[in-house]
Amino acid sequence: MTRVLVCVQPARGHVGPTKPIVEALAAAGHEVTVVTGARHRETFEKLGAAVDLLPPEADFDETDLDGTIPGRAGKRGLELARFELANFVRAMPHQLGVIDRHEADVILCDPLMLAGLALVRRQRRPRLLTLGFLPFMPPVPSGPPGHPLRAAILKALTPWLTGPAQKVAKELLGGDPGMLFTDWPLHSDGVLQMTCPGFEYPREGVPLHFIGPTTVSAASEHPLPPWWADLDGDRPVVHVTQGTVANDDLGRLVEPAIDALAGEDVLVVVTTCGTPLRPGPLPDNVRVADLLPYDELLPRCAAMVTNGGYGGVNHALRYGVPLVVVGASEDKRDVAARVTWSGAGIGRGRAKASPRTLRRDVRKVLTDPRYRTRARELATEMAAAPPMAEVVKLITDPSRGSS
Repeated sequence: MTRVLVCVQPARGHVGPTKPIVEALAAAGHEVTVVTGARHRETFEKLGAAVDLLPPEADFDETDLDGTIPGRAGKRGLELARFELANFVRAMPHQLGVIDRHEADVILCDPLMLAGLALVRRQRRPRLLTLGFLPFMPPVPSGPPGHPLRAAILKALTPWLTGPAQKVAKELLGGDPGMLFTDWPLHSDGVLQMTCPGFEYPREGVPLHFIGPTTVSAASEHPLPPWWADLDGDRPVVHVTQGTVANDDLGRLVEPAIDALAGEDVLVVVTTCGTPLRPGPLPDNVRVADLLPYDELLPRCAAMVTNGGYGGVNHALRYGVPLVVVGASEDKRDVAARVTWSGAGIGRGRAKASPRTLRRDVRKVLTDPRYRTRARELATEMAAAPPMAEVVKLITDPSRGSS
């Protein structure tokens, strides 16, 4: 039996891909404790894990970020990005206070749980593996191979963007951490990257273990709506979503996509995560739900329009679905860049797009067979990823889990 401590930020996009790993570890007889927020306690306890909650200083509610993270309200764009990076680092001592209560043989750590930065600097610590449900960024700045201009822009922007967070890290650690705070996964004992090699930039000397997307989204979790049979018609199905977090303003992507595709010979399936659409009748070819089971929906889709959540994009690629990505918040620019670089779709690193642009991009993805072909190639790569039983061995067997 291995004692596994799983540290994950209390956000749906982080919890979702972690759940199958926790469930598999517990089912294999290992002792699993999860460190996360109060909203997700029951989720992990049902999987057979013990849960130790983050203190209020490190917890938040992703459905009310402004209300649960002091100082966040009113910030936008790059100013918000700077604030959030610094806030992730400020949570470090509060996270460590929980982590250090446990004796573990191996720690699985969310890349945005900056306790990882402190852990990799310790001479004596348990084996530390990174949960790779975000695009692999280190060493920052990074960018697609063969794009020197983008790399130069990132290099110039990084000191300003990360400066406040790096200062906080230096203060909390009592000195220079010796690395950019976001680069700590490079110094972990391995990264369980939840995609396939064809969707991440080639890197040498990086401890990446490609395990494919792990999230499960079944009808048992999200019931089918009454219009579900419409998906079995002759029209191509185009799924439109702004993800689980950045959906406070559906005017950025969902509503322009509805306008863009209103006159097209497609069935538009929209998820809103509970955010209401603007008042007024919907076009006849649009169907709407709060949430839908992706493992039922995506095999029926011809394309997906999304703001670029890493988990959702990889879920689509698991089923060979080509993509149109428009996103600029959090890690969305980097996901959009990977979609373009991999050839699986069209990625735009911006906050919004016009109906005209979206219509053109969707038409191109639907009619140019190169996008579907490439998405299917990535799906084949993902299907070759190790089964969950092998992932459990990778985590619990030191000879397999280190690079």
